[in-house]
Amino acid sequence: MMNTPIDTFQALLRELFQFDCADLDFGIYRIMNYKRGVIEKFITKDLPQAVAEELDRGAVAEQSQANKELKELEQQIRGIDAHAIDADGNLTDAIKKLDIGKKYLGLKEKAGRSRPRGPRSRHLQSSLRLLQPLLPGR
Repeated sequence: MMNTPIDTFQALLRELFQFDCADLDFGIYRIMNYKRGVIEKFITKDLPQAVAEELDRGAVAEQSQANKELKELEQQIRGIDAHAIDADGNLTDAIKKLDIGKKYLGLKEKAGRSRPRGPRSRHLQSSLRLLQPLLPGR
């Protein structure tokens, strides 16, 4: 089974918080043992949820910007030809061949995605992959 980047990050956090030293009961270990439940909840529930929300927030902002640009571009295209875009947002063949038509189609695709996963997601995943060598036995 292949670990996802978030699984790898969670394993690293467990190691950093020394969950494998539960039998030690002095100094900082006593405090860590006392807070183990809170830390584990953060690692297993709160962290993945926060990561997903942040990725979605970026995706929603990106999608919203694409919708705004799409409406502006639609007005420009209708200025060229009032019948260039049908009721479903489809372009005539003549407009599709123009640069403005190609840009419109790209924005339409970007704005229409329900959960875009763009560069932010890829960046996060690659960053988490960089942590993998820090884990023992990897």
